[in-house]
Amino acid sequence: MKTSVMLSGNGDLSSTLIASISQKVEERGFYALWFGETTLRDAGVLAGIAAFVTKKLVLGTSIINVFTRTPGQLAMLGATLSELSGGRFTLGLGVSTPSIVQGWHGVNYERPLKRMEETLKLLKKYFSFERFNYQGEFFSPTNARLKLRSSPRIAVAALNPKMIQLASQHADQVILNLYPVEKVKYVLPLTKSAESSVMLYCVIASDEKALDAAKELLAFYGSSQAYARLFASFGFSEEAKAMLNAWERKDREGAKRAVTQKMVEDLMVLGDIKLLRDRVKQYHEVGISEVLIAPSPFGDFLGNIKAVVENY
Repeated sequence: MKTSVMLSGNGDLSSTLIASISQKVEERGFYALWFGETTLRDAGVLAGIAAFVTKKLVLGTSIINVFTRTPGQLAMLGATLSELSGGRFTLGLGVSTPSIVQGWHGVNYERPLKRMEETLKLLKKYFSFERFNYQGEFFSPTNARLKLRSSPRIAVAALNPKMIQLASQHADQVILNLYPVEKVKYVLPLTKSAESSVMLYCVIASDEKALDAAKELLAFYGSSQAYARLFASFGFSEEAKAMLNAWERKDREGAKRAVTQKMVEDLMVLGDIKLLRDRVKQYHEVGISEVLIAPSPFGDFLGNIKAVVENY
């Protein structure tokens, strides 16, 4: 059973702090340190910093989206970080959301499942280190070969059964996000031979500011149709609908008001370290191999990171 730390790409955390945080995470005995990426800092660069200052800590991206880098670029990134870390790197991929891919990057967000499938198939070819041609719907490399003979593990962030099944076929690890403990057991059979993991967001405090930060986190995810459907499948249909309606009106506070106390209690941890430890234990008990503890990027991000890393 593995317990790790994930630094969200939504948090404004200076890259100058990554070295010291990485060393502390390793010193405290966590299994891995994962780096998110949205519209702030490059997750690959952050993982590279961590690779330089750690010796045993497993490193990964959770996640890099498959729309804004080609499979060839992802292969080079994964191979470079695998080489740099001495084989400790996991290339974590996902499809992100239209607001990030299409809105921020200006790249068409279409057929995410097929895009992921093609990317994973191409990565397998690149990491064979053999020369190849490939005719796909999105990419058609010819006479391609990865010359750096170093390959990472591959993880895929997955929300729905189709993506979970795809990940289990082509990746080493499946990363679930915002899954309640009682819902995990229903999707674990779909992961098959892939290692199962879950991202667990937390706010280590219990005052009004902490609750506001927790609601802001869930409201952020609630702006996505994919997450709205996920929340609805967990029994939060009215909340999901209210959040989407609020975001359509550009009403951030309204989206936060739509988040209920039960959503916070079921989907993340709001409270002390003991509550966090208990929730991590529950995920392990239902069959999750690795829990990625993610200090909430909303509110006091750095303070929340320190509370987890120094006290867990």
